[in-house]
Amino acid sequence: MSGRAIEAPSAAVVRKAAHWLAELDGDAVTEAQRDACEAWCAEHASHRLAFDRMRGFDARFEGLDGIERSALARAAHGRDRGPTRRLAGGLLGLGTIVLAGWLGATSFAGRELFPDYRTVPGEQRTIAMADGTALVIDTDSAIDIDEHSGSRHVRLFRGRVMANVIADPSRPFQVETRDGTATALGTAFAVERKGERTLVTVTESRVRVCPATAALHDADCLKLEPGQQAMIADGRVVRLGSVDPEQASAWSRGWLEADDKPLAEILTELNRYRARPIRFDAADLSHIRVTGSYPLTDAPRALDAIAETAGIAVSRAASGDVTVRAR
Repeated sequence: MSGRAIEAPSAAVVRKAAHWLAELDGDAVTEAQRDACEAWCAEHASHRLAFDRMRGFDARFEGLDGIERSALARAAHGRDRGPTRRLAGGLLGLGTIVLAGWLGATSFAGRELFPDYRTVPGEQRTIAMADGTALVIDTDSAIDIDEHSGSRHVRLFRGRVMANVIADPSRPFQVETRDGTATALGTAFAVERKGERTLVTVTESRVRVCPATAALHDADCLKLEPGQQAMIADGRVVRLGSVDPEQASAWSRGWLEADDKPLAEILTELNRYRARPIRFDAADLSHIRVTGSYPLTDAPRALDAIAETAGIAVSRAASGDVTVRAR
């Protein structure tokens, strides 16, 4: 794989790529049209990149539900009054494709609708990148992966990802969120996007954490060592308290490690992996703390283990509802 970065497509190139995609949509496409498109793509690497991304966008659009399609179409039609050649089964005009394709190629706003990988509640997924780097995607998360430039780049739209990075000084590895970036100076770290903040936890080696600031200076960034955490929010990076690396990364192995933690906190974390949440009153359980290792995606087993030592009653209804109370 080439280590040279490909120039990002300009707005004009993206519009032209959308034009070619529209030209090639339909049953009456001629060989001359295909050859002309191929010649344009061959003129410059950014042409090929824009066209490939546009085709990827078109394919992803087919998987959207009605609400997502309507929202995207309304956003595009409000900004673009261009040609209306139909594309993707007659669902979108060229103006929509131009706008959505451009957003999809260059910004969080568009790419977030069409992530490369997403998980549903209760699902964890491991992705092997081409260089051998392993990504563990947590429950209800969404990411993009870009390995086609001089760096290795992951966009985290929501949820959490653990990266076990294969070292390659010539190709930096970076996880980006709306709040900022975490760049690997070593091997293993986790990034979580929750609400309007990003949490970075380092388990091995070092990570450089920076806010998403236009005029960035080294003083705005922090370097984290194993067991250290930082939060990115409101345009700045704040160092947090230390954590045990093994416990902090246990979720990526499917386990929740608790060391004298409030039971309500444990149940809240288990609920992130369930379609039907466990019911409990935090005030009723406020005096109960637990220690142990519990399977994240097997709540019944976890609750049985907690009930043996924590003095709680677990009620399971025929409907599937689960309620936890103090005895």
